[in-house]
Amino acid sequence: MAQTLLVCVVYALGPAAMILMPMIVGGLVDGYGYSEQQAGNIAAMEGFGLVAASVIAALWIRVFSWTRTLLAAFLGYALLNAISAGVAAYPALLALRFLSGFAGGCVFAVTVAALGDDREPDRAFGLAQAVQGLLMLAGFFTAPWLLQRWGVGALYFMLAGAALAMLATLRRFPARGRELVAAVVAGGGSTGNSLLIWLALAASVVFFINVFGFWAFVERIGQAAGLPAATIGLALGLSQVTAIAGALAAAWASDRYGRYWPLLLVLVGQCAALFALLGQFGPLLYFLATGAYQALFIVAVSYQMGAVAKLDVRGRFLVMMTGAQGLGAAVGPALAAELIGAGSDYGGVIRMAAAFCTLSTLVFLFIVYRGGAPVVSPSDA
Repeated sequence: MAQTLLVCVVYALGPAAMILMPMIVGGLVDGYGYSEQQAGNIAAMEGFGLVAASVIAALWIRVFSWTRTLLAAFLGYALLNAISAGVAAYPALLALRFLSGFAGGCVFAVTVAALGDDREPDRAFGLAQAVQGLLMLAGFFTAPWLLQRWGVGALYFMLAGAALAMLATLRRFPARGRELVAAVVAGGGSTGNSLLIWLALAASVVFFINVFGFWAFVERIGQAAGLPAATIGLALGLSQVTAIAGALAAAWASDRYGRYWPLLLVLVGQCAALFALLGQFGPLLYFLATGAYQALFIVAVSYQMGAVAKLDVRGRFLVMMTGAQGLGAAVGPALAAELIGAGSDYGGVIRMAAAFCTLSTLVFLFIVYRGGAPVVSPSDA
């Protein structure tokens, strides 16, 4: 458990910039004068860097030393974020954020592989999401103050400092993963699993388009509704508290309810939260909707990753889930930016997110059904 928690701490660094993206997007628009489309493209490049790193990681994740890889990734991530803090030019920042996303993707791939090796991957990923939520809670509470005092560059310095702090974890981090089976039982099981895993990768892309297409502009949605900046920052910070609760719930539940019912809850709950922000709303509804959305996002990721970990007997495909997630995180903000209507109308963004949530969750429910995971009713559990 001690080593699992250590991995969970490092896990939080990989997607940190993407999770803080609402504050970064707001800082780019308000501080640098970027258009929302340009800010969305910055977010997209961060995601594309994570995708590239994750795809390549499938080739080396069971070969190279994890600790040496993390050392290089931590130092590179810190340097690239420190440089980003002093760059306001749009083309240069695009390139820097791609490279930063690549470094973060290497961190993400190693930690995902380590968590996937756990004997109870649903629990391990739930704990990872809980630790991530706790650290991001601190980030969201700090971000508005940093933006007001020093601008968006301060957020990049914060990420650089976090990467340097992670160097302290290397002494206790596992150097490589456990030995996994090199081949599966004959009779077509490998082919069947591979098809389901590739389908899961595609569904994960769609789900993360939903999440990050909406999340990149959730701060702007609150602003368009006339909410004060302090209220928005508090709501996004508290949403990390609910994310922690969702992660702990996933870790506690593990597989006692199967994966069918938790994923069905994600579908209903996220769509309800999205449509609550369609039209006029007040602070209370904004708090509830963003909190519920984040909690269910974390639940979904825990069970999606757990489902693939159970299918991935070779231990290589799971790291590609981070690439799929990164691809969705990259495409989501750019696609959502194109759906913003005249007069800051975010209705198209919300409808797109709801549609993609529905499609991706239905696909995962099919994967759970075909993958042989037990479907346990809450009353049975």
